[in-house]
Amino acid sequence: MKNPASLYKKCVIYLFPALAFMLALFAQETSKAARDAIYLCLDVVIPSLFPFFVLSRLTVPYLRSFSCPKLLRRLVQGLIGLPYYVLPTIVLGYLSGYPTGAKLARDMLDERLLDSNQASRLIAIANNCSPLFLIGTVGAGLFKSIRIGFILLAIHWVSGLLAALILNQLLRKGQFDLKNGMMVFESDKTERKSSLASLIPCAIEDAAILSIKVTGYIVLFAVLSELLHRLGFFSLLGHMVSAILPESVTESGLAGLLRGIMEIASGSSAIALTVNMPVIVKLSLVSFICGFAGFSVHTQVMGIMKGSGVRYGVFFLGKLLHGIVACILTFTVLSRLPVSLAASSMKSMSAGIPSYFRIFTITALIIALLINPYKNGGTIRHFNNSAKQ
Repeated sequence: MKNPASLYKKCVIYLFPALAFMLALFAQETSKAARDAIYLCLDVVIPSLFPFFVLSRLTVPYLRSFSCPKLLRRLVQGLIGLPYYVLPTIVLGYLSGYPTGAKLARDMLDERLLDSNQASRLIAIANNCSPLFLIGTVGAGLFKSIRIGFILLAIHWVSGLLAALILNQLLRKGQFDLKNGMMVFESDKTERKSSLASLIPCAIEDAAILSIKVTGYIVLFAVLSELLHRLGFFSLLGHMVSAILPESVTESGLAGLLRGIMEIASGSSAIALTVNMPVIVKLSLVSFICGFAGFSVHTQVMGIMKGSGVRYGVFFLGKLLHGIVACILTFTVLSRLPVSLAASSMKSMSAGIPSYFRIFTITALIIALLINPYKNGGTIRHFNNSAKQ
């Protein structure tokens, strides 16, 4: 019997030339997908995430002084099994979108406010779809209704909290210990002090580097998603699975769902364009992939947490629960909600952002990378240096 490791290596050796050949066959389509992904990052992703990346680096060191009512502390620690001072991280994660929650969790881990087990839970809770994507792209852009966007956002937030409660129940063995956690937190208070002036350059450079990394992940998965779509991979799987599902879930809808499991933007678009499928089913499937986040976001998050010791299995379970709960809630709420789901007369959001805005984004990134962060005797740990690669 052949060694499985040796067989795996041989498969990889033959896989990459095959992928290169297929990319050459669909060069025009995959190049367009890459170009659209880069424009998406320059027009939307980087401008929306960059300020939050900077804010996270500036905020985390001051979480040592964060205080809240004792009742709220016990409520948070009892319901989600995490220290109370992760509340600002969770709030920012809900407001900013993927993968800001991972950046915050990584900074907290580097500041020794969390251990790897707590960080594993936090990235599953604090990484969520941005309001801009759900309201603007999905609601107004794909389904021509801002009202639908707000409904999906509310369901996304509620299902995220419910998923956090379920995840805590499933992982109760590793539940946060109040006394021990406070000892770690208190003992680290006087370890080092960083001035805001010294943190700002480091925060800007970290945000620029991370923005470029996120762009790379988005472009890669956009190309892979387009390639698999052109090869008929999603359609084939959708045809196989559709035989065991209700007729309301069509083959093309399942293909869009599978594409969304890889990358949420293209998957949401594919589902919205599916014909002969009820709108409520479409919205339920979109809710699932937005809650699950897609493997594109999964790789972004785990890339940020590389070398930290966090467990991907916890993150995967948390996002899977989020997707399932969001799908069920969407179908239940929209079945009973006394509002019309018919698309309004609103026009689709235009992607025609002026080219000079992209030039501004690129210039800002270059300037941020040229800044030499001030190192205060090694007390300020750079994001990349802190990751033990």
